[in-house]
Amino acid sequence: MRKHIQTKIMKQFKIITFIITLLSFTTSVAQTNYFSKFSEANRWSAGIQLSPNFAYNDAENIKIGFGGGVHAKYSFGQSFGLNFNADLGTLKGTKDKSSYEFTNKFKQLDITGVYTIGNISFLRPLRDIQMYSFFGLGMTFSDANGTFGDLGGDYAGTSTAYKGRNAVVPLGFGFKKNVSDKLDLAIEYRDNYVRSDMVDGMDLPQQANRYANDHYQMFSIKASMKFGDKAQTAHMDWLNPLETIYADIDSLISVTAKLQGDADKDGVADIFDKEANTDCDKVYGNGKAVDSDGDGINDCKDLEPFSLSKEVDENGVAIDSDGDGVPDGLDEEPNSPAGEIVNARGVANKSGACCDCDNVSLPSVIFENGSARISPSSFGILYSIAEKMKSCPSLTLSATGYTTSKAGEQIANKRSTAIVDHLEANYGIERGRIKTIYSTSKGVEFSNRRIDLGQVDN
Repeated sequence: MRKHIQTKIMKQFKIITFIITLLSFTTSVAQTNYFSKFSEANRWSAGIQLSPNFAYNDAENIKIGFGGGVHAKYSFGQSFGLNFNADLGTLKGTKDKSSYEFTNKFKQLDITGVYTIGNISFLRPLRDIQMYSFFGLGMTFSDANGTFGDLGGDYAGTSTAYKGRNAVVPLGFGFKKNVSDKLDLAIEYRDNYVRSDMVDGMDLPQQANRYANDHYQMFSIKASMKFGDKAQTAHMDWLNPLETIYADIDSLISVTAKLQGDADKDGVADIFDKEANTDCDKVYGNGKAVDSDGDGINDCKDLEPFSLSKEVDENGVAIDSDGDGVPDGLDEEPNSPAGEIVNARGVANKSGACCDCDNVSLPSVIFENGSARISPSSFGILYSIAEKMKSCPSLTLSATGYTTSKAGEQIANKRSTAIVDHLEANYGIERGRIKTIYSTSKGVEFSNRRIDLGQVDN
């Protein structure tokens, strides 16, 4: 009766173990695909195991045998791996009714799928002790010898022997502890179902063995060394699915925050902003402050954002060392004497004697961008022009403005008119002595801001 109940319990255990391992396999495959980014983690482990062995067969009185072996495991993911196992040991048992006693010196080779049950859950953090189950297939090599005692009836005093190999189905579960980056320790229960009734060397019908298949159990203590890339300390068995997902979520939150955030309020999201702390509101698409004239002073702080010279002060204003109205970056004579009349290149005007009216060279008048107002710095130039025109009553001038559009013609006309008005109002120069001309600005320095004055042949 006791044997019958034990057999029923073992059948139920086999069914439950099979269902758990099947569900574990399904979940672990999904995890393996998701966590493929952890391919750099170490995957191999190998070690030894020692175990007491217990046989369940026709000799129903269990005696303890001992064994040991080696194993190697490859982890495909955090929950699934393959274990290669090799064991050798002894199985022992007796049968009271026939005083039968046997010993089997066996060897076993098998491969099992190992499912780490603790890593299947995504709802709790990883622990340093894991439960796992396994199921597989292998081969056992038996060398069984038995003898019948005085109660053996017709077999009393005889002996039995069996030598052969048979398929074996190993399944069970265990608990594993992560001792260090290199070492795991485990205790494991393994039941091995053999496709033979000759593990005990005797084939007699028994209630507890009515399927004519023997099985034996091992309670193992295992030590496993984890190895792989020396630079990598993490092992696939001990990566945490939950923490990995949290890390991904944190990364997404961080990216989302950068997409939504604009720390410097320049209209460019922080994740794309190359200057996330700029204090300028005029920026390019990548968040860098605009510097239209490339003088190193951002437009938001540049008092002359379209300077033609790169030599500027801290406010972006072109430096003019000699005060002749031509910035140093364009001035061919940056140290002209004070009050010297110069042309657009900063070169002193070589007009000759006061009354030489046949070879006249006059300076240009420079205006601000978009403006037709004569700046005070040009008053001296206009004074010298007026004096020359007074000295040469027959001298007629042309005022040439440079333009590439209709709008340019209008501003050029206003500038020429402003010069004529100034000479007439302040020095009495007749308006008819100055003619306005338009010309293209292509390739001409300072063209869009200047009016050139030149002699007209009569």
